Amino acid sequence: MNIAVLMGGHSAERNVSFASGKAVAEALQGRGHSVIALDPAQGAQGLINLATFQPEAGREPSAAELAAFHPKSLVECVQSPHLSNVDVVFLALHGKYGEDGYIQALLDIQGIRYTGSKMLSSSIAMSKLASKRIFQSSGIPTPAFITLSSASIREGGVDYDLTDELRSELGEALVVKPDGEGSTVGITIVTNGDVDEIKRGIEEAARWGDIVLVEQFIAGRELTVSVLGDETLPIIEIRTDTGFYDYAHKYTKGRTEYICPADLPPDVDDFVSQLALSAHEALGCTAYSRIDFRLNDEFQAFCLEVNTLPGMTGTSLVPKSAAAAGIDFGELCEKIIALS
Repeated sequence: MNIAVLMGGHSAERNVSFASGKAVAEALQGRGHSVIALDPAQGAQGLINLATFQPEAGREPSAAELAAFHPKSLVECVQSPHLSNVDVVFLALHGKYGEDGYIQALLDIQGIRYTGSKMLSSSIAMSKLASKRIFQSSGIPTPAFITLSSASIREGGVDYDLTDELRSELGEALVVKPDGEGSTVGITIVTNGDVDEIKRGIEEAARWGDIVLVEQFIAGRELTVSVLGDETLPIIEIRTDTGFYDYAHKYTKGRTEYICPADLPPDVDDFVSQLALSAHEALGCTAYSRIDFRLNDEFQAFCLEVNTLPGMTGTSLVPKSAAAAGIDFGELCEKIIALS
């Protein structure tokens, strides 16, 4: 097949996407496919030399670096001659303009096939607020939350009446996050109810979008479930030295312990797997996804979010789960293409 891998892009997960994309491109080349790689942030000039390119997955791009890119480069990329003869585009993009339905809509308009979920499901899954409302309506447990307007936070700041209200409604342990970012970008976990930490967390999350979610923190274990087609892969439990699976732990080898399959009672394993399938289907996802959960000490599972374009790096979770099911990385990439 002639395959174009789109990677990089406009979001704070740009460098992680490069790592995902290079791994996918090399795996597909190794299985005999003709592969090119493109960075849509560079428009029609985004062709990448896979032989020499070295991603920097552990480094977050600066705000100035991201501000230099214009969204219209997406249109230029999709309309470029590079995509005129491809059989399929493998989307290895993450975050804004990659995972949120924008690139999917442009590819649909051009009649170009691509991997993963379609425009609507991608957009819904990218919004934690929209996803949680669908989880609630579908009977999928999710942590209690309150939403705040980023504009009002930037204009009026965060006063102590607000922090007291949040603690009263949600408890002392809170997670503060932007509505539409991935890879824990902009997230703060407050475990002791410290009002100054809550305030700083809200102000940080407000930098990344229009809506801030303040969510009840669920103490317990961190689980993630990969869905491939209409089946789940072995559940992974994530353990870190700090208890917080942040950007550094996600993309730095050796910082995190992964237990796969997770050590769970069979009925709990089955239940969490079924919840993952239900979340995948409730958002209308296609081909594959990864669903994140917290599991408390009473074995109650709470769905946090659905990732429609999960990471595909050497430390990523979907490849780990697939490997535990006997699916190597190259085969996984081909399965994703076939299912899409």
